[in-house]
Order: sequence, then C-alpha cells, then structure tokens
Amino acid sequence: MSERDENGFRFERKYHVQDMPFEAIELLVRRNPALFRDAYPKRIVNNIYFDTPGLRSLLENMDGIADRTKARIRWYGPMLGEHAKPVLEFKLKRGMVGAKNSFRLQPLVVAKGMGAADVFRCLEESSLPESVLGPLRSYEPVLLNRYHRKYFISADRLYRITLDWQLEFFRFMKHNNAFASGRLDRDSTVVELKYSGAIDRIDERVAGYFPFRVTRMSKFVTGLHSIGAV
Repeated sequence: MSERDENGFRFERKYHVQDMPFEAIELLVRRNPALFRDAYPKRIVNNIYFDTPGLRSLLENMDGIADRTKARIRWYGPMLGEHAKPVLEFKLKRGMVGAKNSFRLQPLVVAKGMGAADVFRCLEESSLPESVLGPLRSYEPVLLNRYHRKYFISADRLYRITLDWQLEFFRFMKHNNAFASGRLDRDSTVVELKYSGAIDRIDERVAGYFPFRVTRMSKFVTGLHSIGAV
C-alpha cells in the first residue's frame, strides 16, 4: 500500500482536543499499537488563506459541501521575513478523502505594512499556469495563521499523524497589515490521522486507541471566526 491511494487521495480522521495537555496527547500517539515514531523534525507552519469577497470557501465548509477546494500559501519557520520556498497549495476535499496540488513560488516577503497586492505580485512572478493563476484573481487573502506541528509515522509506514498546537490567527486586510492583534488558542491540539487504501481496511486498533471524538474542525473556519471575520 502506498502513502496515497491510486488517485492521490488519502483518508483523513481529524480530532480537535481541548481537554487534554499536549504532552499527554503526544504520549498516547507514542503508545499507539501502530508504534508511531517521529517522521520529521518539529516545525512551525504558516499559511495565508484565500477566499472570495463573499467567503464562498468558508460557506462551503460550514455547509458541509463534500467536494470543495481551499487555496493557501504555505511556508515554514518564522512568520515574518523573506521566505525562500513558499508553496501555493490547493487542498482538495472529496468526501472523506483529501489531497493537495502544490506549486513552488518565488520568494515571498511577509512584513508589517504588506497587503494583498504584495501577495499577488509573488503569484504573478512565479510562472504559474494561467489555469491556476486565472481563477485565483477572483480571490483575496483573508487569513494568516501559524502553529507548531509534530509529525509521526507508523512502523509499517501505512499511517501518519500530525499534532498541531499553539494555533494563532491574524486577519489579512487588503492594505497595511500590522499582524499585531492575532488570536492565540493555547488550549487546542489538532490531531490528524491519515492513511491510504479502502476506508474499511483501517486497523481500528490504531484509530480506536485514541479516546477522542472525530470532528470536522477546520483551522481556516476556526480562524475566520476567531478574528471576527464572520
């Protein structure tokens, strides 16, 4: 079994945990029968999310539309500064499976005072196919978020888990962003279990080991609500 299914999609189970310390959650992952170990070093993940002026992506998510797409720019490390390897990602959701289409961008400078024009200048200079860039012109940056992430992989390499915590959200305005009044969620950890193959093949000893309830928690939706954008 490969990391992704034959169409490039993976099944995903997400848990939004608010009543357990991060250290206890990590201990549960390491004690799981699938024998999870560190897959990559811990990183800080940063995203600029796009949506239409009417917040179509947000409404599709809140309405539970099965087939939907979110656009974002992602980079790792400090939030502010010049970032040499940002990536434009389209996160595809098709029912219970998900995938990503990614495009490497030119360096992006994220700094106080920047606006939407700076983001689109990076996109325009990145030699993106018109089939990608064209639809994005009807969108705008609406949210910047960041969080700490740890990565784990099972001993048989069939299952992956990410732990995200210290979630922070900033409104992305059209002009002159200060990034000074973000909303920090110190109490939440987002646990995401990803696996490939038929959904009925998942080993319930792996998923059932966690005492968490599966949720539809979206950092994009949570962020827009936390900053008062909706």
